[in-house]
Amino acid sequence: MPSAEGIALAFELGAPDGDLIHVRRGDADTWRLNTSTGSYFVKGYLPAVDVHELTVAMEFERRALASGVHTPDPVMPIDPLIGWVSRVEDQLFRVYRWIEPRTRVPDISTWLGRTMAQVHQLQPLGRAGLPQWWRQAVHPPETWEAWFAETRKRNWRLESDSLPHILAISARIAELCDDVPDLVTTHGDFKTHNIVMSPSGPVLVDWDSVRTDSAALEAGRSAYIFGRGEPEQIKRILTAYVAAGGELGWAGQDLFLSVARNVIQVLAEHIRVALGETTAPRWMGNHTEVETAISNTLRDLPATLDKLHRTTQTLDSL
Repeated sequence: MPSAEGIALAFELGAPDGDLIHVRRGDADTWRLNTSTGSYFVKGYLPAVDVHELTVAMEFERRALASGVHTPDPVMPIDPLIGWVSRVEDQLFRVYRWIEPRTRVPDISTWLGRTMAQVHQLQPLGRAGLPQWWRQAVHPPETWEAWFAETRKRNWRLESDSLPHILAISARIAELCDDVPDLVTTHGDFKTHNIVMSPSGPVLVDWDSVRTDSAALEAGRSAYIFGRGEPEQIKRILTAYVAAGGELGWAGQDLFLSVARNVIQVLAEHIRVALGETTAPRWMGNHTEVETAISNTLRDLPATLDKLHRTTQTLDSL
């Protein structure tokens, strides 16, 4: 854990008012720091952070700030290593002004749809193949069949009728990997924990996951996540997205393909950990929790895909 004094000195934050207060553990650790000049959000990166990717992300974040996207205010360090990042006590850090979140959260559907469209218009890349991280969800049929065979040997209670669904999703992703009409650079992590309700309205935080994606497919997945799978809520978000200049038409029945992609990608990661093919990442639970997650995903997969299909049909007018 860094010292409050070291962070305050590196970013000219004034005299610390106590130690750093830990906020969240994840791909990066975060803290709150109170000083004589105010409150600040401190992010400390893990040693394995890719500095080049961080540089690209900050360049895009800077473009978003300049365009008026609601983002937190970064603090420039005295001696920046790259962008707003400085090295303090052999670790990379950056700092933002602290946003005191509101306890009552209003409906952000219109704001979210409009903001996604705004972000997608910052750096359009046109017709191209989907990025490599999409392809990571695609495993050949023989790999899935071998995994299912191994799990049967271990007497796990798996729903074998889910395998055709998995193979169908994989095949459709493989078809789109070579050609989508709307590749863009984007925030890359439109999730509920990355939107903070400030006194002046919603703020989109954590721009470290900047990447390329299909605009329509990201909009579909993000709307599904924030709409909690409820068709009317999803429609409100996507209606605002289209009204702000976003385009969904080409996606058709594939609009929520990124939701399905995420399901089978996480499933594959869980299976590989359960079979001892790889080690568990920080976000994954213990062995029992991993096996439970696998069973639940396979049990629910047909119903999940049916719901995605039915939800797509409610959006024909967009």
